[in-house]
Amino acid sequence: MGALMAKLLLPTLSSLAFLPTASVAAKRRFYVEAMVYLFTTFFLMFYHACAGPGLGVLCFLRYDILEYFSVYGTALSMWISLMALADFDEPQRSTLVMLGVLTIAVRTYHDRNGYGVYSGPVGTAVLIIAAKWLRKMKEKKGLYPDKSVYTQQIGPGLCFGALALMLRFFFQDWDYTYVHSFYHCALSMSFVLLLPKVNKKAGNGRDPATLGFSTLCCSCI
Repeated sequence: MGALMAKLLLPTLSSLAFLPTASVAAKRRFYVEAMVYLFTTFFLMFYHACAGPGLGVLCFLRYDILEYFSVYGTALSMWISLMALADFDEPQRSTLVMLGVLTIAVRTYHDRNGYGVYSGPVGTAVLIIAAKWLRKMKEKKGLYPDKSVYTQQIGPGLCFGALALMLRFFFQDWDYTYVHSFYHCALSMSFVLLLPKVNKKAGNGRDPATLGFSTLCCSCI
Protein backbone atom coordinates (compact mmCIF):
# COMPACT_ATOMS: atom_id res chain seq x y z
CA MET A 1 0.00 0.00 0.00
CA GLY A 2 2.84 2.36 0.89
CA ALA A 3 4.56 1.69 -2.45
CA LEU A 4 1.31 2.40 -4.30
CA MET A 5 0.83 5.69 -2.47
CA ALA A 6 4.43 6.69 -3.22
CA LYS A 7 3.89 5.95 -6.90
CA LEU A 8 0.70 8.00 -7.02
CA LEU A 9 2.40 10.93 -5.27
CA LEU A 10 5.52 10.81 -7.45
CA PRO A 11 4.33 13.44 -9.98
CA THR A 12 3.68 15.83 -7.08
CA LEU A 13 7.11 15.26 -5.56
CA SER A 14 8.89 15.47 -8.91
CA SER A 15 7.36 18.93 -9.42
CA LEU A 16 9.83 20.09 -6.77
CA ALA A 17 12.62 19.49 -9.30
CA PHE A 18 12.04 23.07 -10.41
CA LEU A 19 13.11 24.43 -7.01
CA PRO A 20 16.83 23.80 -7.66
CA THR A 21 16.31 25.42 -11.07
CA ALA A 22 14.93 28.54 -9.39
CA SER A 23 17.85 28.53 -6.95
CA VAL A 24 20.41 28.28 -9.76
CA ALA A 25 18.67 31.08 -11.67
CA ALA A 26 18.75 33.34 -8.61
CA LYS A 27 22.46 32.63 -8.01
CA ARG A 28 23.16 33.54 -11.63
CA ARG A 29 21.14 36.77 -11.06
CA PHE A 30 18.24 35.81 -13.32
CA TYR A 31 15.67 36.96 -10.78
CA VAL A 32 12.65 37.20 -13.09
CA GLU A 33 13.37 33.72 -14.42
CA ALA A 34 13.69 32.40 -10.86
CA MET A 35 10.27 33.78 -9.92
CA VAL A 36 8.69 32.19 -13.00
CA TYR A 37 10.23 28.83 -12.07
CA LEU A 38 8.83 29.18 -8.54
CA PHE A 39 5.42 30.09 -9.97
CA THR A 40 5.54 26.96 -12.14
CA THR A 41 6.62 24.77 -9.22
CA PHE A 42 3.77 26.03 -7.06
CA PHE A 43 0.99 25.32 -9.55
CA LEU A 44 2.48 22.06 -10.82
CA MET A 45 2.73 20.75 -7.28
CA PHE A 46 -0.85 21.61 -6.31
CA TYR A 47 -2.21 20.49 -9.66
CA HIS A 48 -0.74 17.02 -9.25
CA ALA A 49 -1.53 16.93 -5.52
CA CYS A 50 -5.21 17.55 -6.23
CA ALA A 51 -5.22 14.57 -8.57
CA GLY A 52 -3.64 12.36 -5.90
CA PRO A 53 -5.54 10.09 -3.51
CA GLY A 54 -6.98 11.75 -0.43
CA LEU A 55 -5.40 15.13 -1.14
CA GLY A 56 -8.48 16.99 -2.34
CA VAL A 57 -8.20 19.27 0.70
CA LEU A 58 -5.16 20.90 -0.99
CA CYS A 59 -7.26 22.11 -3.92
CA PHE A 60 -7.51 25.78 -2.94
CA LEU A 61 -8.53 26.60 -6.55
CA ARG A 62 -10.67 24.77 -9.07
CA TYR A 63 -8.85 21.90 -10.73
CA ASP A 64 -9.12 23.43 -14.21
CA ILE A 65 -7.55 26.66 -12.96
CA LEU A 66 -4.63 24.77 -11.43
CA GLU A 67 -4.23 22.88 -14.70
CA TYR A 68 -4.26 26.11 -16.70
CA PHE A 69 -1.56 27.81 -14.64
CA SER A 70 0.61 24.70 -14.49
CA VAL A 71 0.64 24.48 -18.30
CA TYR A 72 1.00 28.26 -18.65
CA GLY A 73 3.90 28.38 -16.19
CA THR A 74 5.69 25.54 -17.96
CA ALA A 75 5.36 27.16 -21.39
CA LEU A 76 6.40 30.55 -19.99
CA SER A 77 9.44 28.94 -18.34
CA MET A 78 10.51 27.60 -21.73
CA TRP A 79 10.12 31.04 -23.30
CA ILE A 80 12.04 33.03 -20.69
CA SER A 81 14.84 30.43 -20.55
CA LEU A 82 15.39 30.78 -24.30
CA MET A 83 15.14 34.58 -24.10
CA ALA A 84 17.81 34.55 -21.38
CA LEU A 85 20.00 32.44 -23.66
CA ALA A 86 19.47 34.94 -26.50
CA ASP A 87 21.01 37.69 -24.31
CA PHE A 88 19.12 40.65 -25.75
CA ASP A 89 19.72 44.21 -24.58
CA GLU A 90 16.93 46.43 -23.28
CA PRO A 91 14.30 47.30 -24.38
CA GLN A 92 14.27 44.32 -26.77
CA ARG A 93 14.56 41.81 -23.93
CA SER A 94 11.66 43.09 -21.83
CA THR A 95 9.54 43.54 -24.97
CA LEU A 96 10.09 39.94 -26.07
CA VAL A 97 9.49 38.60 -22.57
CA MET A 98 6.19 40.50 -22.32
CA LEU A 99 5.23 39.29 -25.80
CA GLY A 100 5.63 35.74 -24.54
CA VAL A 101 3.69 36.44 -21.33
CA LEU A 102 0.68 37.72 -23.27
CA THR A 103 0.62 35.36 -26.25
CA ILE A 104 1.28 32.21 -24.18
CA ALA A 105 -1.61 33.16 -21.88
CA VAL A 106 -3.97 33.31 -24.87
CA ARG A 107 -2.58 30.16 -26.48
CA THR A 108 -2.86 28.19 -23.25
CA TYR A 109 -6.47 29.29 -22.75
CA HIS A 110 -7.31 28.24 -26.30
CA ASP A 111 -5.81 24.74 -26.03
CA ARG A 112 -3.74 23.63 -23.06
CA ASN A 113 -3.35 20.00 -24.17
CA GLY A 114 -2.08 20.32 -27.75
CA TYR A 115 1.48 20.32 -29.05
CA GLY A 116 1.27 24.00 -29.96
CA VAL A 117 1.20 25.25 -26.39
CA TYR A 118 4.87 24.28 -26.07
CA SER A 119 6.08 24.01 -29.69
CA GLY A 120 4.79 27.52 -30.47
CA PRO A 121 6.90 29.38 -27.87
CA VAL A 122 9.93 27.13 -28.41
CA GLY A 123 9.81 27.39 -32.20
CA THR A 124 9.33 31.16 -32.13
CA ALA A 125 12.17 31.63 -29.64
CA VAL A 126 14.53 29.46 -31.70
CA LEU A 127 13.78 31.51 -34.83
CA ILE A 128 14.40 34.77 -32.97
CA ILE A 129 17.68 33.48 -31.53
CA ALA A 130 18.81 32.14 -34.90
CA ALA A 131 18.07 35.47 -36.61
CA LYS A 132 20.04 37.40 -33.99
CA TRP A 133 23.00 35.05 -33.93
CA LEU A 134 23.23 34.82 -37.73
CA ARG A 135 23.36 38.61 -37.88
CA LYS A 136 26.09 38.63 -35.24
CA MET A 137 28.06 36.01 -37.18
CA LYS A 138 27.80 38.12 -40.32
CA GLU A 139 29.09 41.19 -38.47
CA LYS A 140 31.82 39.26 -36.67
CA LYS A 141 32.66 37.06 -39.66
CA GLY A 142 33.05 34.15 -37.28
CA LEU A 143 31.23 31.86 -34.89
CA TYR A 144 28.84 33.48 -32.43
CA PRO A 145 28.57 32.81 -29.57
CA ASP A 146 31.67 30.90 -28.48
CA LYS A 147 31.96 27.20 -29.25
CA SER A 148 31.73 26.39 -25.52
CA VAL A 149 28.18 27.83 -25.44
CA TYR A 150 27.09 25.33 -28.09
CA THR A 151 28.82 22.35 -26.48
CA GLN A 152 28.12 23.10 -22.79
CA GLN A 153 24.76 24.88 -22.90
CA ILE A 154 22.80 24.71 -26.12
CA GLY A 155 23.53 21.12 -27.13
CA PRO A 156 22.86 19.45 -23.75
CA GLY A 157 20.03 21.87 -22.93
CA LEU A 158 18.16 21.20 -26.16
CA CYS A 159 18.73 17.46 -25.80
CA PHE A 160 17.14 17.43 -22.34
CA GLY A 161 14.35 19.70 -23.60
CA ALA A 162 13.63 17.43 -26.56
CA LEU A 163 13.67 14.40 -24.26
CA ALA A 164 11.20 16.11 -21.92
CA LEU A 165 8.76 16.94 -24.74
CA MET A 166 9.04 13.44 -26.20
CA LEU A 167 8.20 11.96 -22.80
CA ARG A 168 5.30 14.39 -22.36
CA PHE A 169 3.61 13.84 -25.71
CA PHE A 170 4.68 10.42 -27.02
CA PHE A 171 5.53 8.12 -24.10
CA GLN A 172 3.28 9.27 -21.27
CA ASP A 173 0.76 6.50 -21.90
CA TRP A 174 3.36 3.84 -21.04
CA ASP A 175 3.30 4.64 -17.34
CA TYR A 176 2.02 8.12 -16.51
CA THR A 177 3.47 8.28 -13.01
CA TYR A 178 7.08 7.49 -13.88
CA VAL A 179 7.18 9.02 -17.37
CA HIS A 180 5.63 12.31 -16.24
CA SER A 181 8.01 12.48 -13.29
CA PHE A 182 11.01 11.98 -15.58
CA TYR A 183 9.52 14.69 -17.78
CA HIS A 184 9.64 17.14 -14.87
CA CYS A 185 13.27 16.26 -14.12
CA ALA A 186 14.41 16.46 -17.75
CA LEU A 187 12.69 19.81 -18.26
CA SER A 188 14.18 21.35 -15.13
CA MET A 189 17.65 20.14 -16.17
CA SER A 190 17.11 21.71 -19.59
CA PHE A 191 16.39 25.10 -18.00
CA VAL A 192 19.52 24.92 -15.84
CA LEU A 193 21.70 24.11 -18.84
CA LEU A 194 20.20 26.77 -21.12
CA LEU A 195 20.58 29.63 -18.64
CA PRO A 196 23.85 31.54 -19.13
CA LYS A 197 26.40 31.29 -16.33
CA VAL A 198 25.72 34.85 -15.21
CA ASN A 199 23.22 37.57 -16.09
CA LYS A 200 25.40 40.27 -17.64
CA LYS A 201 22.45 42.65 -17.71
CA ALA A 202 22.03 42.59 -13.92
CA GLY A 203 24.76 45.21 -13.37
CA ASN A 204 27.99 45.09 -11.40
CA GLY A 205 28.44 44.64 -7.69
CA ARG A 206 27.98 48.36 -6.87
CA ASP A 207 25.28 49.06 -9.39
CA PRO A 208 21.80 49.85 -8.02
CA ALA A 209 20.41 47.50 -10.66
CA THR A 210 21.67 44.56 -8.64
CA LEU A 211 18.75 43.30 -6.59
CA GLY A 212 18.83 40.32 -4.25
CA PHE A 213 16.38 37.47 -4.71
CA SER A 214 15.34 37.67 -1.06
CA THR A 215 14.56 41.39 -1.52
CA LEU A 216 12.33 40.56 -4.46
CA CYS A 217 10.43 37.96 -2.46
CA CYS A 218 9.95 40.35 0.47
CA SER A 219 8.72 43.13 -1.83
CA CYS A 220 6.15 40.76 -3.33
CA ILE A 221 4.89 39.81 0.14
